[in-house]
Amino acid sequence: MAKAKNSVIKKWFLGGARGIFIFFSLLIVIQLVFDFLWLPSPLRLIVAGLMLTAYLAFVPSFFYLSKYFKKSETEKAQVSAILFSISDAVFAYDRNFKIILFNPAAEELFQIKSSEIVGVTITPEMINHPQFSLLAKIIFPALAPSLLKMSLDKENARLELKFSEPKEMVLEVTTTKVIDTAGNHYGFLKIIRDRTREESILKMKSDFITIAAHQLRTPLAGINWSLDLVLNKELGALTEEQETVLKQAKAASQELIKDTEMLLHVSEIEEGRFGYKFVPTSIENLITETLIKYEPIAQSKNVKLIFYRAKEPLPSLTADPERLKIVLEVLIDNAIKYNVKNGEVRIKINPLIDRPFLEIKVEDTGIGIPEAELSRLFTKFYRSSRSLKEQTTGLGLGLYLAKNIIKRHGGDLWAESVEDRGSVFHFTLPLDPSYIPPQTTITEEK
Repeated sequence: MAKAKNSVIKKWFLGGARGIFIFFSLLIVIQLVFDFLWLPSPLRLIVAGLMLTAYLAFVPSFFYLSKYFKKSETEKAQVSAILFSISDAVFAYDRNFKIILFNPAAEELFQIKSSEIVGVTITPEMINHPQFSLLAKIIFPALAPSLLKMSLDKENARLELKFSEPKEMVLEVTTTKVIDTAGNHYGFLKIIRDRTREESILKMKSDFITIAAHQLRTPLAGINWSLDLVLNKELGALTEEQETVLKQAKAASQELIKDTEMLLHVSEIEEGRFGYKFVPTSIENLITETLIKYEPIAQSKNVKLIFYRAKEPLPSLTADPERLKIVLEVLIDNAIKYNVKNGEVRIKINPLIDRPFLEIKVEDTGIGIPEAELSRLFTKFYRSSRSLKEQTTGLGLGLYLAKNIIKRHGGDLWAESVEDRGSVFHFTLPLDPSYIPPQTTITEEK
């Protein structure tokens, strides 16, 4: 009933400007005739003057209002045409989760007609209703069975969700706030892109990398074992030149083994198979063990390793020590590799004052990273222009892997750098295990 009434009002304003003008003109004429017949002469002229003034002031306002309604309806029609022509599913809801827009692609994806859903308020309990279950999980992502990827910024949130019902699907959901020019928040707009086919292709590529890396493992281990056998002079004495060449081959073999392991780790993360075993862990002991491992490498590069322990004893935290060791190895290895002669690598650890987290810093006095490239530092296969000049080897997967491991622990990893002065890599770890997310989400900055 209310919709019909609003429609009549709009038609009245939009289509009847001339009729309204004539109607009000007739009213004024009738009123003037009435005044001239019944009012005394002086009052008659005053009232007539006031009515004519009001009439002349009202007419331009009416036509402006008519023009405004026409423009508003035109803009609304244009926006609706755009949204309804998009091939991706699009729907909007207000702050009370009442659906206010549902385009044809959304009708097809959710198998719900717009006429059935517009005006309906969606609640978490609707996941138990077969017709609305998928829609409720999209609106409330915490209820979705599997969160694959997550990207957040001030304007939008982008999630990649995996569903097994009503069929196998991978959906990319982008959520943006609906805000007017005055800053009023009206609700949310969601755009859903079906990435099922793309993810299937990516899985095939990932499977190929996994199989290839596994196949490389055995021959690489054999090569490494053979080189050790020769270098240990178990097959006879070596000349100085032969020993030098074999040591170079050994270093190249170990680098290739490390890259192969890195490829396997990344594939396992993206397939959700990179398992974690969370146990009470001493981060100080992990740092000490890693520094002992890298001390010979640092000495060969004339780089000094320094560990600044926390001023107060630190509690153990819940973590996967083997996975955290990968993070420390990546950061310390990079800090040594891209350092300068007689440089330093400084590791600092302290609890945060405002949150139940530890912050670990890995500082170096190396070549630094160009400021314009810092935003791409944690993406797959990315290596900075400076690092490519200094070190030609490496796949550019270490920081991507480290970022995802820290995110899985409920912390964060970021970097600061000044060219030719060095870099500082910070990462945080929660002291409270409730901050650890329940499942793995792939994190890649763009």
